[in-house]
Amino acid sequence: MLAQLYTMIFVALTAGCAVLASPVASQALSARVTHTGTATRYLQRGNAGSCGQVHSDQDHIVALQTSTYANGIHCGRSLTITDTKTGKTSSGVVADVCPGCVGSGSIDLSEGLFEVFAPAAAGVFPVTWNFNSKI
Repeated sequence: MLAQLYTMIFVALTAGCAVLASPVASQALSARVTHTGTATRYLQRGNAGSCGQVHSDQDHIVALQTSTYANGIHCGRSLTITDTKTGKTSSGVVADVCPGCVGSGSIDLSEGLFEVFAPAAAGVFPVTWNFNSKI
């Protein structure tokens, strides 16, 4: 009888740990965090970004502020960006780091993605953004 009790406790604890350690749960949480900052524009000019891929300046790619980039943990992740002045929304994929971005919510957008929101001459605009859930 005591063995059955220990078995039930072990099963309950193991199941609880599996839920807590689930990558799906943590991915869903990070997708719900809204970051606030500014968006600026950058050109890759045919060079590989910090994530190791070469992209056209017209591809919809994003560079994250250094601490948010976190040594590339978010490379290839999709995010949704909203211009807080106009309400325009679009998505991009993390492909680089932005050491010049000030604040963890600030991002650098490829020329093609920036121009979805504003002409290149605008230089900067306020944004909110969040990671999209991984599939």
